[in-house]
Amino acid sequence: MKTTDDYRQKLLTELIEQSAMIDTLVVKCRVAATDVRLCHNQELEELRAKLQETTKKLQELEEPSSNAWENIGDGG
Repeated sequence: MKTTDDYRQKLLTELIEQSAMIDTLVVKCRVAATDVRLCHNQELEELRAKLQETTKKLQELEEPSSNAWENIGDGG
């Protein structure tokens, strides 16, 4: 069974990985041709949405009145 700290660490790791992926795509977009840039922009938007979702989950976990931890077993 995972503890709150384990889940928090998992979310923090996801945030770091997602941020790194976004940074990599931003660099690629700066050097890419226009048609490829459009593709990268769509991918960037998807990654940023995932980043926001992960951030939201972490914030919910940190809220003292939150029952997010109790809902993890029910699929979050």
